[in-house]
Amino acid sequence: MGFLPHNFNPAKIFMGDTGAMFLGFMLAASAIEGAVKSATAIALIVPILALGLPIFDTAFAIVRRLLNGKSIMEADKGHLHHRLMARGLSQRQAVLYLYFISFSLGVCSVILARIGFKEAIIALTFVICMLFFSIRYLNVMTETKKSTHGM
Repeated sequence: MGFLPHNFNPAKIFMGDTGAMFLGFMLAASAIEGAVKSATAIALIVPILALGLPIFDTAFAIVRRLLNGKSIMEADKGHLHHRLMARGLSQRQAVLYLYFISFSLGVCSVILARIGFKEAIIALTFVICMLFFSIRYLNVMTETKKSTHGM
């Protein structure tokens, strides 16, 4: 958490390979530790839910590139943060939006692991509704920007 404020645009420090490896190792170790203490299905779902944003963004990037006949290693502008910025959000707003999504999914995974399945479904439904309405809000905002700039 101490790293994140220094990584906003313009970034003052960068995580680098060592930091990313350490972070990945800690997440993997905590997922294994959680698997020992809880039921197998929940132990598999919790880390996937907690890391849902990067997992699904990467998966969609691979599928998108395969469907377009491109190499999965080739860069493109189809990632979620690129799409948010194309909709009119600033880089800071897009990052904060993605932080909110990641935080919400993390809270849902903690609820699932600690409290129960029913409560996690309720929290996840709430998060999905919040995301749906925020996307609708983004659509309204971008349409308003387009109509005022087009005049």
